[in-house]
Amino acid sequence: MTDFTSRRRQEMGGDIYKKEQQEAEIAAAKGAEIEREKQKRRELLEQDPAYSTCAMISKVMDQYYLDPIIGFFAPGVGDIIGSLPFVYVSLTKIKSIPLTLAIIFNTLIDMLIGCIPFVGDICDIFFKAHKKNYRLLTGFVEDDKKIKSEVKRTAVFCGIGIVVVICIGLFIICVIAKLIAEIWQQLSASF
Repeated sequence: MTDFTSRRRQEMGGDIYKKEQQEAEIAAAKGAEIEREKQKRRELLEQDPAYSTCAMISKVMDQYYLDPIIGFFAPGVGDIIGSLPFVYVSLTKIKSIPLTLAIIFNTLIDMLIGCIPFVGDICDIFFKAHKKNYRLLTGFVEDDKKIKSEVKRTAVFCGIGIVVVICIGLFIICVIAKLIAEIWQQLSASF
């Protein structure tokens, strides 16, 4: 081989190296831009009043045990009111259907547990749905891969679980309504 051929190969190799280096720099710049956008989005979300409300609800309802106390007097009310900001943030701010399903599922399980007289209120102390929901929100905000994959993996289960829990709840309501109607009928017949 001549000097010309080996010099040409070196020049071509240098051009390929420069091109690869430019592509790597462009990819790094795109990655940095994506990371800046994530950081900006994260900061905006953390400053959002609805997200702050979720943090406060999680603390008050589960750490200070306000959820079981409210549940003792009005089963399900604390769960529904407390979960609305979580659902709002997951749907409108984070825009994740699987996350919303997971939050609704946790809330429905908490409501179902809380509907059991006395025992449900004690179990509600340990279930801490608001804390779980806040952990899920925080994981999505912080781009936690483990939490995101957990939510995506269980999204179908949560959707099916929501339907099952609603059916169980409706069944319980029907049984209670029939019992009340039967008791009312017995009382009205005796007078």
